[in-house]
Amino acid sequence: MRKPIILMAALAGTVLVAGLAAALAFTRGQYRGLPLDGPPIALVGARIYDPAGDSLIEGATVIVQGREIVAVDVSVTVPDGARVLNLTGLTLLPGFIDSHVHLSGIRARASDGSRELGWLGYFWKFARKFPDRRRALIENGVTTVKSLGDPYPWITSFAEKIERHQLAGPRVFAAGPMFTAPGGHPVAQLRAAGQGDTSFIAQVTRQIVGPAEARTAVNRISRHVDYISAVLENRGFADLPVLAPAALHAITTTAHGHDLRVLAHVNSGAELAIALAAGVDGIEHVPFDAPLDSAALDALSARRVFVDPTLQAIEGYLEEVLGDTAAARMARANTRTLYQAGVPLLVGSDAPGPATGFGTTVHEELRNLVELGLTPGAAIAAATYRAAECLGLADRLGSVEPGKWADLVAVEGDPLVDITATSAIYLVIADGQLLLDRLARFKRPGSVTVQSGPQRPEPPERPGRPGLLARARPEPAP
Repeated sequence: MRKPIILMAALAGTVLVAGLAAALAFTRGQYRGLPLDGPPIALVGARIYDPAGDSLIEGATVIVQGREIVAVDVSVTVPDGARVLNLTGLTLLPGFIDSHVHLSGIRARASDGSRELGWLGYFWKFARKFPDRRRALIENGVTTVKSLGDPYPWITSFAEKIERHQLAGPRVFAAGPMFTAPGGHPVAQLRAAGQGDTSFIAQVTRQIVGPAEARTAVNRISRHVDYISAVLENRGFADLPVLAPAALHAITTTAHGHDLRVLAHVNSGAELAIALAAGVDGIEHVPFDAPLDSAALDALSARRVFVDPTLQAIEGYLEEVLGDTAAARMARANTRTLYQAGVPLLVGSDAPGPATGFGTTVHEELRNLVELGLTPGAAIAAATYRAAECLGLADRLGSVEPGKWADLVAVEGDPLVDITATSAIYLVIADGQLLLDRLARFKRPGSVTVQSGPQRPEPPERPGRPGLLARARPEPAP
């Protein structure tokens, strides 16, 4: 009798120890957010670039109080008790905005053809909310991301945890599921990646048959998402189903009725024409099948439809998956044409697709845009102020000004001369949280004298969900 009791006790002890070990491993390195109940932060001596006005301020001081920038000037009085950080010799920029990510995404296959991440490993990362991805984005100066397709409602809960600073990471604006045709992209890719159970696909996509189903699907999620992500692209496979024009039109008109923008994924000129006819507000990717025609260029420019080329992702996909280098060159040529036609461009990584990485691809995409003819200032604007305009939040994001959310990145060198300087990052503040400080590694030329004065009051808290964009919209007039 005693032996079974001893065995059961040993088993219970083993289970308890294993559970404690799993709990410890789960919580370690989870990348927690920081409270904002400390003193204000004073960033002194920086060279500040404002992409909104394409202007520079030398030797300025920026005061961050709570979640907001409260002062920017060369003669700012630093509040008593402020934490003073010397940025002499560094260039201060707005935090970068990655306009196209899939935070829960997984590549279909590794380079050797095997599945890149098994379900057990994926579930572990999913449950812990991908701390490695959040940290990588912050370490590369990305303080805001647009999720263009992640499990819903998981992604809105994830965004809220970052908004409340329970987790550290970039602010998340979320589309929720991707609206697509039955069996269309990304359903086939998810199945190939091993994410083929029906519940996961049902969370990541809405497979739309016709207009009535489209209206119902948009209405059901409209209060909780920030915009709608609609898929027309066939990924270069002619037999892959795509959304019908009537369904896309119903998605767009219904979304606009809820004050939601619609972003359409395309990869051909014909798909672009359908998207524009449906009245979408933004284009994800750039057609790579043929040169863009003048009608599309005129419509994009006249309506100021933002285009997020995701060149690095397109080239990686075309070369790694389709082996089509000619199409990759066409994508670059069309992006140059868009810029020359005055179409506003954005910076999006489409991570974690082929040849992309969280955070790092933003800097690769900046270099791509400069190679195609954009000035470094225009490329930086595409990753900051223009992206904020696309979100309808140019009054809160995308530049270094009083009243803006405190998203700031300090880099070494002059990114207006050499765009690669954007990746030499020494400081990152995201939503008022000092999440990266490498200033001790930087050799500063000279010193900065600051003057103390009375501390400024902390600005009021911002409300949270539903919908970060809904939160940021001004109250209607009485």
